[in-house]
Amino acid sequence: HSNAAFRMTEDQKLAFNMLSSGKLTQAFELQRETEDMRNRYGRHPFGQSLLLARRLVQAGVPIVQANMGPVQNWDSHQAIFTTMTGRLISPLDHAVSALLDDLDETGLLNDTMVMVVGEFGRTPKINAEGGRDHWGPCFTGLFAGAGVQGGKVIGKSDEIAAYPDSVAYSPDDIGATIYTALGIDPHSTVRDRIGRPVHLNTGNVIEALYDGSNAT
Repeated sequence: HSNAAFRMTEDQKLAFNMLSSGKLTQAFELQRETEDMRNRYGRHPFGQSLLLARRLVQAGVPIVQANMGPVQNWDSHQAIFTTMTGRLISPLDHAVSALLDDLDETGLLNDTMVMVVGEFGRTPKINAEGGRDHWGPCFTGLFAGAGVQGGKVIGKSDEIAAYPDSVAYSPDDIGATIYTALGIDPHSTVRDRIGRPVHLNTGNVIEALYDGSNAT
């Protein structure tokens, strides 16, 4: 930076060193994986993205977000049944299953929380174009690893999947769960660039993921 007054914080230095390390660069070289492993994840964008995610975790990246397709890829306002079965569900199931099996076999699943979520659900009713529109009150997420009890369904919806019919959890609760898994107190106060206090999170950890309570 040309400004002599600019100084990187310790966190910025850590991020810069991580981004410029040879180990991280090599993580993006998927050709280092065997053909069998690449095929195991699936020779499609979903599969290769999650294989890259595993390589980034191995390289020491603490948080990895893998987007399953471009913006609006899952925005099924039309023909939702053919869209989901035709090009979305099969490769997603293939790739996520491979990731979880791979992390489990290598021991990484003990220390890695995997989440599969969107930002909202879809309307219970099918619209005139055979699709479902945006719906915030009720949606589903998948959690695994880092102490999460597998094989359980936490909570339930009403009979048409419109609203929660048990204890409801919010995006803030997901955030609190992530922060805690990273060893960060979700109720901490941080300060912005001009010193104003900002609450990091207002949610609560979803303890049911770990103790099996509220399972149905």
